[in-house]
Amino acid sequence: MNGDQVTPLLSQRIDRGIKFYQKQLKKKNKRAKMILSGGQGGDETVPEGEAMRKYAVAHGANPNDAIAEAESKTTLQNMQYSKRIIDSLKIDKPKTIFVTNNYHTFRAAMFAKTVGLKASGLGSRTARFFLPNAVMREYIAVVNRQRKVHLVMIIGLFLLALLFSLLEAEPGSVGHMLQVFQQFIDHL
Repeated sequence: MNGDQVTPLLSQRIDRGIKFYQKQLKKKNKRAKMILSGGQGGDETVPEGEAMRKYAVAHGANPNDAIAEAESKTTLQNMQYSKRIIDSLKIDKPKTIFVTNNYHTFRAAMFAKTVGLKASGLGSRTARFFLPNAVMREYIAVVNRQRKVHLVMIIGLFLLALLFSLLEAEPGSVGHMLQVFQQFIDHL
């Protein structure tokens, strides 16, 4: 954000949400609720959620349908606090969509599932020059989130590569290793 103004990247996400909102209104004659989620950073004069709501209303969202969530600082909190708002609206079986940048949709869906929010994601376009850095950051975040699983996979691949190297170097050594392993199992 630039003070109290949304950035072009953020406005693309909001525009994507407004487009979906208007499509639902036209298609089903039902007004959806929009939760615009984001807290206030150190260099921002207003919380992101409030600036996003102001932008959405100025660009076609009904003020009664646009709700600002202004406390969250992370994507996980976006989902947690938005779910709290959805639950407070007492909507029977709400159909939930979240809008984020296309590169961030997968990880955001992981967080939605973590907090028990049944939601589908819509990705908004991201400028191509920004994508390599953003995709790399997302990849690292997903790997880091499940580092134990990835560590086990890396160790398994290393052991498999070691086994194939031994098999190729000395075919008889694998038979010897299997005998040692069998003896170990027999002594248990």
